Amino acid sequence: MDGTVQPGEGWAIAATPQGDPWAVAQSGTTDNHGTVVLTLTPGKWLIKETIQSGWTPITPPQVYLTLNQYAPPGATDPVVFKNLEPPCHASITVEKNGLGTNADGGTVWLGPLAGWKITLSRPDGKIYPVTMTTDGSGKVTFSNLIPGVYSVQEAVQAGWKAVSPNPQTVVIQDCEDARVLFENLEVAGKLQISGTKFFRAWVPPYQGVTVGLSGWGITATLKGTNPPVYVTTHTNALGNYTFSQATLQAHGMAIPGATITVCEEERDHWIAVTATCVDVMFPYPVPATYTGAKVNFTNVQDPPLPGASAPTVAASSANCAQVYTVQRGDNLSSIAAANGASVSALAQLNGLANPNMIRAGQTLCIR
Repeated sequence: MDGTVQPGEGWAIAATPQGDPWAVAQSGTTDNHGTVVLTLTPGKWLIKETIQSGWTPITPPQVYLTLNQYAPPGATDPVVFKNLEPPCHASITVEKNGLGTNADGGTVWLGPLAGWKITLSRPDGKIYPVTMTTDGSGKVTFSNLIPGVYSVQEAVQAGWKAVSPNPQTVVIQDCEDARVLFENLEVAGKLQISGTKFFRAWVPPYQGVTVGLSGWGITATLKGTNPPVYVTTHTNALGNYTFSQATLQAHGMAIPGATITVCEEERDHWIAVTATCVDVMFPYPVPATYTGAKVNFTNVQDPPLPGASAPTVAASSANCAQVYTVQRGDNLSSIAAANGASVSALAQLNGLANPNMIRAGQTLCIR
């Protein structure tokens, strides 16, 4: 019997004759009622149970039994063994795995993660919180636990994002070995491209000065695609542009390890100082510290030929409260800033289809 209440199934019982050379030893295993029946001949017998691991006998594990040869047929001599059930000690094993992003933008398994802190506690406060660190196999085991409700929480490290619930609740019902899985996705940097389109003055008094050019077309193309996969944007009022990760993803171009060709538009009367196209290769894998690629472009303005007249605005200066004559090295952004106006306002006021196409000597209406 297990203790005093539950029948013990699967226990080995043996009967060995004592002194009768003709008697044959008998053995059997208890059934689901905790009972085994051994048919024995009259005489003295040693009845013995085999103690299972972890159990403690509370009655002698062996007894001597003498059977009367005059006993009626079918008579029984019961022998009762009692054992104390081993104490229940459960465990919770935590497995810590890492996930990453492959060159196609999918998720890949990076393997177990060592050195992560895992804390075990109970909502009822019956134990003090215990913190352990995952080993080289990414595991940690909390042992000798009694039945109850437990909370398991990981400390998420910088550069990682939790994929599985955190914390997790574990209910220990009996002597069991529970398993908890924590998975984290390594946070990748931003697959984006940004830069500035510069105008560089090359004549005094502004020689060497650079300012941003607005409205300049910039195109990013996924290298090796046919037909080409591309996206185009234009520089803002400060000459800046950005192909955000969201924009590149929408066009199927935000791919770790991919090469993107970034080109500026080419215009008449503008001379490129830097390369008009630049290849950018995104890293693979993408580290969390990656903030994207920077590509800048610089041009100088081709001056008009000697004797050529500079273009003028469509409106007569007589209709303007203030006019300005474009100087060498000027651009619409710098003129607008110097006169408290906006680029868009000056472009509209002067009928400029392209705000970058102004020339030295040109008269502009300011307001």
